[in-house]
Parts: sequence; structure tokens; C-alpha cells
Amino acid sequence: MSLRKKLRSLQYLIIICSTGIAAATTLNSFKEDEVYKAAIDKGNQASDWFTKRSGKTTSSDYYADICAYYGSCIFGDATENSKIYEYINGRYTRTNPIITTDIDKNSCGILPLHLYLHNGKTQHLKLGTDAADVNISKDGHFRSAIDDMYMTGSLHVQAYRATKDKKYLDFCANYIVRYSNALQQSNGLYQHGANKSKQYWGRGNGWAAAGTAELLEILPKEHVKYNEVVNGFKKHMKGLIDVQLDKGMWPQLLASTDSRNWDETSGTSMFIFALFTGLELGILDKETYLEPARKGWMAVINYLSSDGKLGNIANGFWPTTGTADEYLTAKKGGAGDSHGTAGFIWAATSIIRYYNSLQTGIPGFSASSSQWSIKAAGPVQHSFFDLGGRKIKTPVFNINGINHHTGIVLHSTSSSKGKTLLMK
Repeated sequence: MSLRKKLRSLQYLIIICSTGIAAATTLNSFKEDEVYKAAIDKGNQASDWFTKRSGKTTSSDYYADICAYYGSCIFGDATENSKIYEYINGRYTRTNPIITTDIDKNSCGILPLHLYLHNGKTQHLKLGTDAADVNISKDGHFRSAIDDMYMTGSLHVQAYRATKDKKYLDFCANYIVRYSNALQQSNGLYQHGANKSKQYWGRGNGWAAAGTAELLEILPKEHVKYNEVVNGFKKHMKGLIDVQLDKGMWPQLLASTDSRNWDETSGTSMFIFALFTGLELGILDKETYLEPARKGWMAVINYLSSDGKLGNIANGFWPTTGTADEYLTAKKGGAGDSHGTAGFIWAATSIIRYYNSLQTGIPGFSASSSQWSIKAAGPVQHSFFDLGGRKIKTPVFNINGINHHTGIVLHSTSSSKGKTLLMK
């Protein structure tokens, strides 16, 4: 039997064993190592350009710049590249308080709070918690605009991470639920605002998706608002994949078939971040959501230039008429606009986190090594077959004194010959 026929036989046998359709999808669609490697390579390009060549200051009062710097920091964490944090931290020289009279400027407390987790500097903690405390006193600057779900939401996520003070967690959870109740529709999508616009703006939905995903990273299952937050998130993710374009992108105006609609990268990137975060947390099932998430990533990377600038980003604007025409004719931002760059780096980070969580205990595979490439999509229950279709015993791999029964298919690229391993 030829190798090609053997591989086809293996795929067929995996389909009929309990791994089912999920494993077959993994083997026959985007290759896992391609998605993972693209997250590392493209995330590095975007982060490197933004931090070193965009000219944006780390002490900016512009929320999108701060979101992109925060994205670069978490990307560095995910890839174990401490130089990214060190570069940003060394240039964060802010001493003036965060401006708290405006919700967008108020959200700039996100970055110093994250830096505090690394450096322990009390001045960074104070900058961030002062901003979060004023935000609470102003009711989160509640204005029924979907952007706020990230501006206030992420600020309090970072404040809770830095302090473990439950007041920030509770405020954030209540705030996200409040916005879900005000703006989320029966199709799962969010209107831009309760008053100004009832359109399903792409990036607006991206802010909602990303803010909720970040909250779910820290929200305990026993929290009184957990089920409401999760249900709103799952409803949103289902609504999003229902309106995803065949090419993998999401448009400027969701659910619109107008010929003027166009592929928009900031919203797409934020959706990818939310989807992979939900997958990593086990909130979203792989059979439904993994393929749309991977498809979205492999589509959006086509809009990143070789020098790390993302294109097709919606310009920031506040609706005046609230009509669909206002969104469809809105200008695009310049290449590398912080709105899109931030979301793109978040997306790359979430992909690396997701695949790293699947690779725990497997040697030679990390953000800095792609020796191990292909992973099946679910646990195989008890039955394994060799390439000839013969049932075999399931091997156990002992790594550092720990037995691993991982239920995955691996392909090693460490030599020109390669090898296939079946593990339970």
C-alpha cells in the first residue's frame, strides 16, 4: 500500500473511531502548524513594527495605541519573549495621572496595570487603579455605546489581575451583563448604540467580543454573574460565525449584503481573539468554532504587509445619522492604524495560547519551536490503529516523571524522514 493510501486509510479510520468528524476536519483543512506558525510570525511582525517603528508613545492618551502596546506585551508573554515587555517598560515614563474625564482616555490605565504585574512598581499600580476607581465612581462612563465594553471592561480586568480586589471583578461582570442586556439582539449581534445607531458595526462587535473574552479569562464559575456572561458570549460567538464571509473575513457592517460592504480587519481580528480564547477556556466547542477561528486568521493575515502594517482597517468614528450608509461609506484608516494593529496582535496571542495549552508536556513544541506540528481535535477513546488499519495498544509517554495520555496525532518534522505517533 502506498504512503498516500495509508494516510487516507488512517484519516478514514480516525473518522469512524470516537475522534469523529473533529479529527477529520483537523487533518483535512488548515494545517495546525501553519496556523500556529503564522500566529508567531505575523504577530511578531505587527508587534515589532508597532513598538519600534510606529512612532506611538507608550504614554499616549489614545486608547487604541495603549491597546496595541498591551497587545504586544501579552504577545511577548505568550511567546516567552521578555524583550518585548522590557522594551515597552523601558519607555513607559508616564508620571501624570490617567485622564479620567473621558472613557477612552480612562482606559489607558490598562497598560500600567499590566506592566505592574511584571515590574511590581507601585507608581504603575497607582496609575491604573486610580483610573479604575474613578471609572467606578462614574458608573463606568455608561453611555450605551458598544466600545465601552472593552474600554471599561479590560481596565477592570487588569485592575483585578493586579490587585485581586473583587470590587473590580464584580463591577466588570455587572457592566458586561448590563451592556449585553441593552445592546445584544436575538441574532447574537450587538447594535453600535442604544441611541445613536442600531447598526451591527464590525469593530463595535469586536470590542464587545474582546472585552467579554478577557472577563471570562478571570471570572470564576461560581461567580453570581458567570452564567449570564457565558450565555451572552456564546450567543455572540454563534451570531458571529453565522455572518462570517466564506473567505473567512468579517465585513465592516455585519449581516449586510450591500455591494459597498468591505472586508474589515480590526473587527475580524478581535473576533478571532474571542473565538480562540473561548476555545482555550473550554467554553466553545471545537467542532463548531475551531474551523471558523482558523479560517478567519488565515484570511486576515493576507492584509498584513511585509513590514508589519495591517490594512483594511475601519477609521474611528462616532455615528451621527446611524444609518447603514454612514458605515458603508466610512473612510478607512491608514495602514498600521492602532485599532487594527491592537486586535491583530491580540488574535495572534490567543492562537498561541490555545495551541500551547494543547501541547503541555510535549517536548520540542513551543512558540519558539515548531518541531511538532499536527494535533487532532479531540480525545480518542481507547481505540487506535496503525497505518495498515491494525488495532494497536495505546502508548504512554513519560516526560519528566509524568505519564501523558494526550489523545493526539503528532507528526515530527525533526528529521527528513519524519515519523507518525499515535497516542492516547
